[in-house]
Amino acid sequence: MAREATAAGVSRNPFAVAKYRAWWFASMAAGMGVGIQAVTVPLFIRDRVAEDERAAAIAAALVCQTLPGAALALLGGVVADRVERRRVLVRTYLVAATVSLIYVVLAGLEVRTVWPVFLLAAIVGSAGAFTNPARQALMPQILAQPQVQNGAIFGTLAFMATLQFGGPTFGGLAADFLGLTAAFGAEVVWLALAALLFWRVATDRPVPTGRSVRADLAEGLGYVRRAPTLRGILALGTVPGVLIMGPFAVTVVLMVEDEFRAADRWVGLLWGSFGAGIVAGSLLLSAVRVRRRGLLLVTSLVFGPAFTLAYGLAPNLGLAMACLFGAGMTGPAVFINFAVALLQEQADRAMMGRVMSMYGLAFTASVPAGYLQAGIQASLWGPRATVVSSVALCIVIGLLAMAFLRPVTRLR
Repeated sequence: MAREATAAGVSRNPFAVAKYRAWWFASMAAGMGVGIQAVTVPLFIRDRVAEDERAAAIAAALVCQTLPGAALALLGGVVADRVERRRVLVRTYLVAATVSLIYVVLAGLEVRTVWPVFLLAAIVGSAGAFTNPARQALMPQILAQPQVQNGAIFGTLAFMATLQFGGPTFGGLAADFLGLTAAFGAEVVWLALAALLFWRVATDRPVPTGRSVRADLAEGLGYVRRAPTLRGILALGTVPGVLIMGPFAVTVVLMVEDEFRAADRWVGLLWGSFGAGIVAGSLLLSAVRVRRRGLLLVTSLVFGPAFTLAYGLAPNLGLAMACLFGAGMTGPAVFINFAVALLQEQADRAMMGRVMSMYGLAFTASVPAGYLQAGIQASLWGPRATVVSSVALCIVIGLLAMAFLRPVTRLR
């Protein structure tokens, strides 16, 4: 497979590779488009249903988008290993752009019915099942081995920053000042731009296996089952969603209202503090060399939750923000970046799509479980106890992994 750099004496800077730059900007454009949609679709629903039905309708749209992605995640990984990955990305983002164009028409004609939203959400979720493994599996094909870790870090920053912050902010401002139709129009532009940029990232085509999709899927599952390192990382990937992200997302509004007695804007500030820690930690990781990345990956399930535990016990908002910044910096910043990099380095190139789809499935399936358990706990004994109990269990799991998960902790 041709590369633009060789491993010998190559710079660790992934931006030295032209195809990576195109992939990175494409990831940013994709994150912007999907991030805008996170705002525009709920606003579309809000304006078309009765006040007492808004929450249920928005939740139903999210479920319609999430379930197909989870159901098709493993199939998406198989497709990413059987079809040229840029073709998968171009086609799926064009599908997403087409869906957004339909929203432009619906909003422009002021259609008052909301049932099309659930169908369109299912289409977007189904496309995402193929998009995510292909996008993540494409990056290692265009970089030399020393560049993969920083490539994963900067790629995560590009996609997550636009998905969580840039896109929603842009979408909210566009909808407020220009109208919902214009916001959906911007969404179309960003998603089409992502498809165009991904088309420029040409790589070698996968070698046909000669087997059926079902056989390739079984081969991927068997491959991971026989690889204790991959199996360990994927198992750890289910922990943050259940015990960190799910509980935090469910309880942050309750913490602000019931515990801190503060205005709604503090919900955003607490989320922002957590996100700022992730960004700061990611940038730091890109600048330093870590000898025992596997061990640091596992310890992120101890130190990050320790800061989150302090947040759960914080007596005021200032200390809570500081604790969440530390939690983001020592927890998700380390775990997300190193988990992706180590999976991409350890997995065989021919299996990359299937492995990354399993990682995506681990998170997709675990976060709703975190929502459920946190919702039950919070209804029984409140938000503080929910946060404390969840992260305390996460710390215990992290300590056990440090002691016994040698296939992961020994990775360099």
